[in-house]
Amino acid sequence: MQTKEENIMMVAEKLFAANGYNGTSVRDIASKAKVNVSMISYYFGSKENLMEELFRWRMEEGLNFAKHIVENNDLNEIEKLDAFVDNFVNRVQKFKDFYLLIHTQQVISQNKNIQTFLKDSKINYIEINQRIVEIGLEKGIFTKRPSYHLLQCTISGTIFNAMHGIKMYKEYLKKNDPDFDEKQNENQYFQEVANHVKTIMRALVGYQEQ
Repeated sequence: MQTKEENIMMVAEKLFAANGYNGTSVRDIASKAKVNVSMISYYFGSKENLMEELFRWRMEEGLNFAKHIVENNDLNEIEKLDAFVDNFVNRVQKFKDFYLLIHTQQVISQNKNIQTFLKDSKINYIEINQRIVEIGLEKGIFTKRPSYHLLQCTISGTIFNAMHGIKMYKEYLKKNDPDFDEKQNENQYFQEVANHVKTIMRALVGYQEQ
């Protein structure tokens, strides 16, 4: 069950993504969240603090799942990498507003706390993938040691580019398929993104299907 703080953050997330940080007031958030302004002040103190808490919340969610994958002894290393990619793609699809916010809001470049959250999160993801691949190399599951920071660039860059380009790609697909179903296609589209990233990843770590 959502807490009041989570409800406020989810409403703020949508408004920030749609109208921009500067184009969204605390009153707008309160009205949409069906709370009073004083409640937002009580939980967050200010709009800037609300934005920071939103980033901390979303980034910790993703990292906690990634860490859980690493510790799951029921999965081998290629299954862990696959689960990492699937979770990443699912989160980008489910929380598009947040990931659009990351890439479009100038205010982020002016907020040192948010910059720190993003930097620490990226480094954690690099280290998680490094840990998985190094164990896979020791076990002989993988045969190549990639550049770990560029591996993460490839994973996140491909997924984010696909997210930003979805409208354009839908236009292309509609043009070439008269039976194109836009609603059904979105799930298929993101599944194709996940499969594409996994194919690239397998080549980079030297994994051969058994």
